[in-house]
Amino acid sequence: MRSKRTVLPSPFISRISIANKGGFVINSDTNEKYFVGQAFLKGALDGDTVKVRIDETKQAQITAKIESILSRNKSVFTAKVFAKKSQLAALLYPFQAKPITIKENAVRASIGDIVKIKIVNWRENHKTAYAKVISIVSNKNDANSDFLFIAGRYELDKLPKIEINDDECAKYKSILDENSKNRVDLTDIPTITIDPDNARDFDDALSIVKKKYGYDLYIHIADVSTYVKEGEPVDICAKERANSYYFPEKVFHMLPEVLSTDLCSLVPNKDRLALTLKVEIDANYSIINYAFFESIINSDKRFTYTEVSSILKKLNSSSFADSLDLLNELTSDFKSRRLNDGLSFAHHEVIFTKDRKNNYNPLTIKKDEDSHRIVEECMLIANRIAAKEIIDLNKDSNRSGLFRNHDIPDQKNEDYINNIIAKFSKAKTDSQKLTIKSINEFFNYFHGTDLYNIISMLFIRKMQKAFYSTYSIGHYGLGFNEYTHFTSPIRRYSDLLVHRIIKKRFKNFNTLPDSIIFCNSGELKAKQASRDYTKIKSLRWLKNQEDKILHGIITNIKPSLITLCETSSETTGYIETRTLPRDLYNLSSNRLILLGKFSKNRYEVGQKIDIKIDQIDMLNQHVTFTLQ
Repeated sequence: MRSKRTVLPSPFISRISIANKGGFVINSDTNEKYFVGQAFLKGALDGDTVKVRIDETKQAQITAKIESILSRNKSVFTAKVFAKKSQLAALLYPFQAKPITIKENAVRASIGDIVKIKIVNWRENHKTAYAKVISIVSNKNDANSDFLFIAGRYELDKLPKIEINDDECAKYKSILDENSKNRVDLTDIPTITIDPDNARDFDDALSIVKKKYGYDLYIHIADVSTYVKEGEPVDICAKERANSYYFPEKVFHMLPEVLSTDLCSLVPNKDRLALTLKVEIDANYSIINYAFFESIINSDKRFTYTEVSSILKKLNSSSFADSLDLLNELTSDFKSRRLNDGLSFAHHEVIFTKDRKNNYNPLTIKKDEDSHRIVEECMLIANRIAAKEIIDLNKDSNRSGLFRNHDIPDQKNEDYINNIIAKFSKAKTDSQKLTIKSINEFFNYFHGTDLYNIISMLFIRKMQKAFYSTYSIGHYGLGFNEYTHFTSPIRRYSDLLVHRIIKKRFKNFNTLPDSIIFCNSGELKAKQASRDYTKIKSLRWLKNQEDKILHGIITNIKPSLITLCETSSETTGYIETRTLPRDLYNLSSNRLILLGKFSKNRYEVGQKIDIKIDQIDMLNQHVTFTLQ
């Protein structure tokens, strides 16, 4: 007898958000999110309003398909010109569902140029749309071409912007004087900032004072909310931007630069307004009390992570050495306790730096265990306490808050992570239950090896995505029952909202859900833009390595495809299994091993292999490798 079919939702209308090889739609009636695969987009582009149909396959899997496109989001785009047979075409982003043929090119754009185009005929019943080139943004030889392409793709040049005139600058400067009188004056307490070498704005500063009962730790955060009032034009603009966007060529600041890089930034040797969290800590490094209050501070010294690391290793001397040693001791204890409930792995960053010949080369930014830990643990403490403060403030009312949530992995990803741990770990594990302890023990085993960062990246991708919400479910990755973002109000709108809530100056809680939508979408946009920029730079670097033997670590295996990560640039690429030594290959039940039946050739997730570049597709940002 045929099993009873699932009751499928009726067709619904949604705006589509394009992702890699597909897009996401949301059923507003049920708030369910569906992924529409590349084959079922029906020519939809990012932001289009579409009618979605939900089908069930013969294997009882739910599939979302675009039934029709109701309206186009826009008709003017930033695109890259490329050749398609005998015609010019326009690329908006990799794997776009609606090919665009350039029919008018009065400005004489060439292959590789970045251009503005306008659709002159969508030809909805045909595969291809027609467009004309309006203007050339940059030619293919422009050193900033990649940046301009990404900025145009994500419309960063169209982000709302507030121009600050001289009178408004004077008004903001007067706020500092007017608000300095009735605050706690902490200008005499030794205070420092610790940031990356290339930091452009300074949200946070630290002070530590030894007391009879232990220590007073002061975490000072830029008091943006005193300058940016709820509902003012600058605030509305900041909400729509949601966060700052950082690129080597340019920063798109969330706030006007007079605030983000000057008046709100906790620069050295200048009085600045702060919202300070004072944490009283006993001799055993346990928190015994805390308080938030408005303060005025004066940072004595701007340190980089590298400088702090040298001081802690006694390679350099500093008048702040004792304070840094205290902070190091304190945060080391905090982290060891936190890891009883939270995850320990950390993925280092790969950035691309330009040399004298305008070539971009990969540079690995590894987080120094001591200097980075001081800042990270202090910020985690502040964010956690801020979340607790919001809950305490609202417990006697029906008001909501703003929290940063991270859910547990779904069952499919939990099983995959368990399989990875079982494969690599020498210790016996309970494959039915994923625990924080088992993950941390696993990563400690690989600490300091080539595999550590790659597997960290793999695990992060198998975790749920963190998100902002009006309710708190806790943060699985950090092991916190409640968590929020409080420490970066210069560059994140979510943190600015949290400041207003803590200071009891948030006027209209009915606007909070709408603001959180901006925070979530802005964060996603910033991450995607940064990821796409890095991917283009990594492919350009790989283009110069075409004749070299490189190294890759296998991160995923399918019957037809091996996914791997090139170790120098951390670029994800693929080896088609048909290019492997001839054999009959079988994939293991846990999908971690591909084994040749006759040759016994073995390819496993986590295995380091020698590779060479097979083909680089700059248009679709795709690279294939061959085995060496």
